[in-house]
Amino acid sequence: MTKQEQSALNMAKFIQAQTLLLLEKLNDLNLDDTANECELLQKLAERLHSGLDRKLSDSEENQETTE
Repeated sequence: MTKQEQSALNMAKFIQAQTLLLLEKLNDLNLDDTANECELLQKLAERLHSGLDRKLSDSEENQETTE
């Protein structure tokens, strides 16, 4: 995996972690409507990270088999 790909994956993981922390804070503050929006954002961040990880892993495996 290139540095740029690893950086993108790390950023996606960071966003996923931060949205989860924000969701916890919003729940603590009893901001239900905002927490619901954040929950959707957290799910999207999770899907982004896992999809990017899968795509980059597949790309890396394909490069290894062609070498």
